[in-house]
Amino acid sequence: MQHYFGEISEGLASLSESDRHHLLHVKRAEKGERVEISTCDGRLFSCIIKNLDPLEIEVDCEVEDSREGRLKVFLGFSLLKADHNELIIQKCTELGVAAFFPFLSERTVVKPDGKEDKRLLRLRKIAEESAKQCRRNIIPEVHGYSSFKEVLGIEADVRYLPYEGLLGSSDTLWNEIHLLDKEGSVLFLIGPEGGFSDKEVALAKEKGFRFVSLGRRMLRAETAAIYCASLMAGRSD
Repeated sequence: MQHYFGEISEGLASLSESDRHHLLHVKRAEKGERVEISTCDGRLFSCIIKNLDPLEIEVDCEVEDSREGRLKVFLGFSLLKADHNELIIQKCTELGVAAFFPFLSERTVVKPDGKEDKRLLRLRKIAEESAKQCRRNIIPEVHGYSSFKEVLGIEADVRYLPYEGLLGSSDTLWNEIHLLDKEGSVLFLIGPEGGFSDKEVALAKEKGFRFVSLGRRMLRAETAAIYCASLMAGRSD
């Protein structure tokens, strides 16, 4: 069953122009076919295509099926080179991350101009497409670019900074997550290719972040982000 995000009004569902085109001309929907529609508040509806020209989608019933974890996972990541940012958004959306906070740290190589650019719009589009593909109730928000100091101010019940300086220690994320409640919120900050600077590490410690190791092997930044999201998916579902 195809899954889309749209609006519900007076028993009918409406889609964006691009989603209408996808439904009619890419998926070649047929009259009588069922589709799922999620609204901006996370409600899920089973709908039936009543007419193709013009497109008319009628709501059949609301579906009580939340695909969002009880533990909200927020992911801050330093912008990476090439298409690694897109990989983080795609895979971590599938794994249930609720919101993304791309930021610029001392060792970030990519330096966009301003809070938003075409790259950011692309990341938001990937979040939407990934949310459709895995049939989530919501599209995770991809926030505008922040500074490292700004992301240190993001509020969450528990805030982690995976740090390569703890490589191989017993203080691992795997041990930590078993102590977490299954409800609430957790934030991860993932550094750039060169890691966090000593100054940033000291500042995060001052702000109360918990430092954890991700194991005995040095992981690429994008792998670290996906690993953290994967562990949390198992904890929150």
